[in-house]
Amino acid sequence: MRGCWFILIGLAVLSAATGCLTAGGDAVRGLDPEGNERVVPLTAEEITARYRAAERSRARATEAGVVFTYQRDIRITDFDSEGEVERLQTRRFQSFTDNRVPVLVLRDGKKPTQEQVAKEHRKIRKTQLKFLGTQQQAGTAGEETDESDARLVVRQIEQYGERFEPHLLGMESVQGRPAYKLQFFVKPGEVFKDPIVNLVLHHLIIKVWIDCEEFQLSKLEAELANPLYAIGGLAAKLERFKVVAVQKRLTDRIWTDGEVRAEAAGRVLFDPFTVRFESVSSVFEPLK
Repeated sequence: MRGCWFILIGLAVLSAATGCLTAGGDAVRGLDPEGNERVVPLTAEEITARYRAAERSRARATEAGVVFTYQRDIRITDFDSEGEVERLQTRRFQSFTDNRVPVLVLRDGKKPTQEQVAKEHRKIRKTQLKFLGTQQQAGTAGEETDESDARLVVRQIEQYGERFEPHLLGMESVQGRPAYKLQFFVKPGEVFKDPIVNLVLHHLIIKVWIDCEEFQLSKLEAELANPLYAIGGLAAKLERFKVVAVQKRLTDRIWTDGEVRAEAAGRVLFDPFTVRFESVSSVFEPLK
């Protein structure tokens, strides 16, 4: 699911709201470069093309059987209007680098029941299908599969990549490795079919760091540029949303989520909310 968490988290927040969705500002456009972009030997378009090639190489490696499993620990904290913790949820999943649905291992520190495992599976699968699409296996007549999906990211790039404008910001180091820093924003005039997806993507400042050597995504940051409203703010308001995801290098072709941290704040009807999401991955092992 690497690179897609920011979509899932942001859209999940807004999915609870219904009615007309609007934003309190103009759509995002290119940010100013950070001063060292002139020393970059490649253009934003060339870097993006090499990233796409790296993702296709990753997919081929996965299809050839190079798959890792790892432990993902998640904390979801809800805060009240005074900033005090109102609710804390923890989940531990067995996750996989081939994008199959992760398996719930611990729920709030306890071994889950079979019903809880199945419910979590359905919940994750439903979100994947709604916002990321699904693969279809030959001979299934269009039926969805819960098996591995090595080309999930490749399909997303092919479907949406040409609708975003890459913009070079400069260079930075990510976990000791040099990386190209780019911004991606929706090209003027582009409209996405789903109204929630369309609204969110037009008003997110999306920054990505591409590893200079292997052209893998090493870091992603997405932040809401303008508040979002449901029914003019009567039903709900998303005031703040930001997610930062840092990737973990496992091989030269396989990178996956290392840490993901996100926070959203706003209001549903008259009730304010602040939610913090934290995910830390560990115990990486080749899948046998």
